[in-house]
Amino acid sequence: MQVIFPTIIDLIVLAIAYCYVFAVIGIGELLRRIRNYSPSLTRKLIHLGAGFSVFTVPFYTHAWTAIIVAISFVMLIFLASPKSPVKSLRTMFSVMAREGDYLSGHIWGPFLYAISISTLVAIFTLVPSLTQFFILPAMALTAMYLGDGLAPIIGAKYGKHRYTIGNSTRSVEGSLVVFLASILGALFCFFFFDWFASGGITTYDICQMVIFTLVCGTAATLIEGVSPSGADNITVPILTTLVIFCVAIIIHPSLLASIIP
Repeated sequence: MQVIFPTIIDLIVLAIAYCYVFAVIGIGELLRRIRNYSPSLTRKLIHLGAGFSVFTVPFYTHAWTAIIVAISFVMLIFLASPKSPVKSLRTMFSVMAREGDYLSGHIWGPFLYAISISTLVAIFTLVPSLTQFFILPAMALTAMYLGDGLAPIIGAKYGKHRYTIGNSTRSVEGSLVVFLASILGALFCFFFFDWFASGGITTYDICQMVIFTLVCGTAATLIEGVSPSGADNITVPILTTLVIFCVAIIIHPSLLASIIP
């Protein structure tokens, strides 16, 4: 089997992705120190920003190179702890940890966040026939970054109508934010992946865009609403991708033929 090594372009894009994610984490740490913001707020900032590193995927010569970034952050986040001998990992913990994380020693929310990114990036870049459909998991991931990231902020301030499912209590206002932010995120994905990154080549028509954005917003909202507390970082992107992918097959039955030999 031929071994394919990353090209110079891959390494440059890889460096850009690393710089971007570390910059987001660095800004979070800077705000925590200078403005005395709580780890809760800086974690939300990182939640909203760091995941957009997957938007570098179309610019790799070999798309699978993006997995290197995703998996390395899974490892770093898992190793980050207040007792780590590496100062940068202790800093990462202090910037991203919740109150309960100090008891467990690991930052599980961001860890699941990184796992979901790694899983979807791996599936849609290692399988050659799926790479052209990377826009689908990108929409679901963006729903997690924006929708699930903004919902707690807006819900905490404006949420007056609460509902409880299992051990999780959320607000109707927060869920509405998930829906609207997911739709906006999906529209941005269409602009970026289906126009900008492809050099102006449009794959989907307006009707299909409307269907996908509404399905993405609805699926992400319902999944986020019923997910156990802390698990939505993995349930929202994974399950929303599955739903969107099923809709894509319904719209384009030939899609299965292009995937399955």
